Amino acid sequence: MLFENFYESFCSWSEAKLSDRDWLLKLSFVAVLISLFLAFPPYSLLVSHLKTNGVKLDAWVFIQNQAQDLFHPRDMDYDVRRENMILRWTLPSLSFITNHNVVLILIAQALCGILFLYNIGRYVFRISADRVITGFLVLAIANIFVSVWTFADVHGYGDGFAYFFLLTALLSRNVFVTFISLQIAFFTDERAVVAGGYLLLWWIVVKAYEKQDFSLLGMIKAGLFGESAVVWIAWLCYFGVRNYVLATYFPNHSYSTIGTPVLFANAHRNGLGSSIWSAFEGTWLLMGSALLALFLTRRYWLIAALFIGFAVLLATGIYVHDIDRALSYGFPFILAAFFILYQTASEASLRLILFFTMIICVVHPQVFYMGYNKILWLEPLPVKAFMLLDKMMSWNMFN
Repeated sequence: MLFENFYESFCSWSEAKLSDRDWLLKLSFVAVLISLFLAFPPYSLLVSHLKTNGVKLDAWVFIQNQAQDLFHPRDMDYDVRRENMILRWTLPSLSFITNHNVVLILIAQALCGILFLYNIGRYVFRISADRVITGFLVLAIANIFVSVWTFADVHGYGDGFAYFFLLTALLSRNVFVTFISLQIAFFTDERAVVAGGYLLLWWIVVKAYEKQDFSLLGMIKAGLFGESAVVWIAWLCYFGVRNYVLATYFPNHSYSTIGTPVLFANAHRNGLGSSIWSAFEGTWLLMGSALLALFLTRRYWLIAALFIGFAVLLATGIYVHDIDRALSYGFPFILAAFFILYQTASEASLRLILFFTMIICVVHPQVFYMGYNKILWLEPLPVKAFMLLDKMMSWNMFN
């Protein structure tokens, strides 16, 4: 009874706070501020990088070199980091446009992060017409890796741009916008190329409920035609450009890590289970509820398609050190889970599921895995402030 009263009061309070004219924009900013307070980005690394002219964060040096000569970058050494960067052109392009200003690039990425949440909220409200549901889901996603990393990535990975443009492609019904967004995402990181398949699954789910056609043939059609056809065309264009560039400018290039599931090695295995949980945190509850709904409504072909897609997400994740980054490209599964529950569950049930989803995501510490069995924690702002004071006073409590 006590919890029920608290829950009803919290929903009423949330609805009142979300009654302003610009409520969605304010919600997006507040969600970002909460996530930054609870998981403050490692901006001290950025400061050190700027003071040492790029010694601290070496990836930015290569990005600058690539911006000066896209097909003949200097210091093209064969190591895990640089050999994977030669066809990631988004950051070099931004480096060229901004005259190699790292701060401006990171500001642009942060703006993409805010718009990422805003666009999710706009979509959720458009189909649900419920501000509380929208608020719960936006707060939940704001406090998991896919959103937090957009602000915490000072290293020169650029995933925030890829996440944003993948979402733009997912939500847009404009063929041109979808195609351009996919190309930008693909040339930001190869993980986005794989994530194109998750967009196909998204449209399969949406079309199945829109047409009430859950047959295998209907799902195949949805995955090949309509919006899905843009993904296939985008893939063809991307791989055409990629193969031409590799054959023309990097004929002897090879990837040393291909075919090596690094997360199964002894030096990395301890991060596998942690990342599978922490990449999604409370949204596992949302996805699990959607799976149960599919079972209860006997949508077995849809379950099979989503299972195959998620298996691909996990399989590709184990081939890289930073599995959290890879798994977070699976954010379309979260949106698909919401869409399924919206179609099958009552508004009251959906609110309650999203309430617990949001609570888990907000209170869960932001931890992620960066290889070599090293699980990192993004400290809350008060802890960061105390760490700075500790350094200034030479107490050495955090050494």
